[in-house]
Amino acid sequence: MAWVLAAPAQALEETVLRFCYDPYPPYTLGDGGIPSGGLKVQLLEAVTGRIEGVSAVVVLLPWQRCQAQAQTGETDGILPLFKSAARESYLAFTEGTFLQTNSLWYNMRRYPGGLMPGEGYSEVSQLRLGMVNASIIDEEMEAAFERHNPIVRTGDAASLMQMLLFGQLDLIALDDAVGWHQVVRHGWQDRIGRIASPVSSRYSHFGLSKASGADAYLDAFNRAISELRADGSITEILRSFDFTQ
Repeated sequence: MAWVLAAPAQALEETVLRFCYDPYPPYTLGDGGIPSGGLKVQLLEAVTGRIEGVSAVVVLLPWQRCQAQAQTGETDGILPLFKSAARESYLAFTEGTFLQTNSLWYNMRRYPGGLMPGEGYSEVSQLRLGMVNASIIDEEMEAAFERHNPIVRTGDAASLMQMLLFGQLDLIALDDAVGWHQVVRHGWQDRIGRIASPVSSRYSHFGLSKASGADAYLDAFNRAISELRADGSITEILRSFDFTQ
């Protein structure tokens, strides 16, 4: 549901697009309401900064509510997320923004020699795996683990890592940026490790609501993303949130 703000006579009216996401640092910072920042928030600001007469506001919501509002048109878009057939029924996806990598994380004190997943996850699939609610990582990996144990799902990455440290889980599958953010924030660099070979790497895309009419801005978003990639702006945003440096 785009908002149009009144403007001085000499200026054009500005369309304000309403985007949502869930609290998921470092992609969004804050527990609810208007985020204080975040990688994907900065990316949206950079994109709309290249589109004349358009700005955006982000609201943090529970993930299912965010998606539901995009379906009904209460929200104009969702910050970069993965494509799926179900989501394409109500979202127009932009071109890829950046590559998100997901990996398996483990308790280094429990497995001091590290872990190797093996072909088809044969060396680790018998272990207890945790994931964030509604996260999409890799169907093959999830099926391999579920043949042995149900996957434990919880609402946030910090809770998963606590369960890992307390021995309630053996592995967690998590986005690399999210994982490193939690590890560095809590000082767990010598306690939680990441298996070197990633589970998946996929581009995420802005999703523009078809119901709200925000999909009319698809070409403008794509042009802005192309410009930001060409001049190195996306790389700079990613580098500013690189916790592995």
